[in-house]
Amino acid sequence: MKKSLLAFSLMAFGCLQLSAAPCVPGTLASLAALGAGGCEITNGPNTWNLNTFGFSAGNPTFTNYAGQGVQTTSNFNVSFALNPTNFSGGFSVTLTPTVSNYFGFTAGATSNGAQQFNMESTFRIANNTGSALITRVGGSIDGAAASVPVVGVPNPAVTLQKYIQQLSNTSLQSILQPDTSSLPGSAYVITPPTAFNPALLTEGVGSLVIVDRLRLDGGNTIGNSASLASYTNYFAPAAVQTGIPEPMTFALMGAGLIGLAVLRRRK
Repeated sequence: MKKSLLAFSLMAFGCLQLSAAPCVPGTLASLAALGAGGCEITNGPNTWNLNTFGFSAGNPTFTNYAGQGVQTTSNFNVSFALNPTNFSGGFSVTLTPTVSNYFGFTAGATSNGAQQFNMESTFRIANNTGSALITRVGGSIDGAAASVPVVGVPNPAVTLQKYIQQLSNTSLQSILQPDTSSLPGSAYVITPPTAFNPALLTEGVGSLVIVDRLRLDGGNTIGNSASLASYTNYFAPAAVQTGIPEPMTFALMGAGLIGLAVLRRRK
C-alpha cells in the first residue's frame, strides 16, 4: 500500500513539474526565456500552452533611420486577454513596444528616401488538439495610421502578414493577408474571424507556429508617414455546447432524489 502511495505521489509531483505557469504580461525577452516550457492560458475547460517566443528572422531592421541601434526582444511587451470580440472562448496575444512613440512603429519619408521598418515575431501553440482545438484565427493592426497617398508615388503603409504552419510539417501552412505593402494600413487584418486551413487542424499534428511579419513604409514624399501602436493575434476553438438543457437538469435531479430515497429505505 505504501509503495503504491509513494508511486502515486511521485507521478503527481512529476505532473506538477511538467505544468507550465499561467501566461502573464511581460517582455518578449522574459517569455522567450521560458523556452519550450512556455506558459499556459486557460479559458473555461480549455488550456493552451504558448511557447518559444522570439524573433523568427533576426533582429528588427531599419532603412533610412539615422543612428538606430540593434533592437532586441527586451524592447517589446507581450500581453494576453480572454474572450476578445468575435473570439468568445478564445484568447488574444498583443505585442507592444516598451516605450510610447517607439521609432520603429513610425515611418516617414526622409531626404535619403523612405524609412522602412521590418520585423518578424513568433511563438508556438503546443498540442493543438482535442476540445481546445483552435479553429478560428484573426489579427489586427492596432492604432494604424497612414497619411493620404500622393498620386504617382508609393503609398505609406502598415502591413501585417501572418504565417501559420505546423511545426512537424512546414509545407502545411496558411498565409493570411498577402503582402500589400503599397496599400495604406488598415485597422484590421482579418475580420470577421477566419477559419483555419483544414489541413492545419488534423488531430495530433503537434505545435502550430505563428509568425507575424510587420512592415512599415514611409512612402517617398516628405510629409508622408505610417504608424501603429501594437498588433494582436486572436484565436478561438470551435464553439462547444456547455451546460445541460433545463428539462434534462430536472430529470437528473429527480433521478438523484429517487436514488437517495431507495438507498435510505434499504438502510
